[in-house]
Amino acid sequence: MLNKAWQLYIGTILLEVNRHGEGKTPTYQVSEWTNRFAKDGFDGMELWEYHATLAGPGEAAALQTSAFPTAIYNSYASMDEAGRNDRERATAWVKRLSPWGIKFNVGKKFEDREIYIATLRGWRDQLPNEVCLLCECHPGSIIDDPTAAKLFFDELNIEGWGIIVHPLNRLESLQAWFDTFGSAIMHAHLQMRTDDRTVIRFDRRPDRTKEAVRIMREAGFKGSCSFEFTEGMNTRDENINDLWDNTLSDLAYLEEILSS
Repeated sequence: MLNKAWQLYIGTILLEVNRHGEGKTPTYQVSEWTNRFAKDGFDGMELWEYHATLAGPGEAAALQTSAFPTAIYNSYASMDEAGRNDRERATAWVKRLSPWGIKFNVGKKFEDREIYIATLRGWRDQLPNEVCLLCECHPGSIIDDPTAAKLFFDELNIEGWGIIVHPLNRLESLQAWFDTFGSAIMHAHLQMRTDDRTVIRFDRRPDRTKEAVRIMREAGFKGSCSFEFTEGMNTRDENINDLWDNTLSDLAYLEEILSS
């Protein structure tokens, strides 16, 4: 039986072919896919913020009333003064959609470390208490390794935060993240890449996928995972149907490992 201690979400960015394009204008309406998300086995979605903020009023209303939950709101607001309006917009959407978590990133400038800390303390006060601030400790940020992240959150000293890990494409550091943060690791972004950074299906590197699951299980992980990217992205003929087919293959393969 599938280990449902892990909630499995679809990241709506995965199907968005304009995820890195100019203006971030969405190419599909998430509300038209939510029935399919539920039918094919996902427990909720991590909503790419532009699928809300750049949607029309009809789509916004559909997202707000959808029976398929927005579990995590994926924000790209910067943690400085320049990101104030983006954070306020994200806060408003969180209050409309009632996710349990909001994803954020810390910046790349070590000299702005205290600004990031002060900003996060202020944002924590503005967000609903029940919403968890989920830090994607992204490569290139000032907290992209466990030691730096631990020092940062010790100084931050707030309630209601958690860590996002990248088990498949950052497997080599996964154990160190769990050793440092334990149950504070609440969410995972799933994507598999080759050495040249090409995104591939999970079953193309089975040993790596199984090892990541083993580490997470042995660490007692009982959080959630979002399918973030899949094979077919950033290719000349990228299209939403192939991306979805590959996502279902990844979901089936992960479920097979979890049920063993």
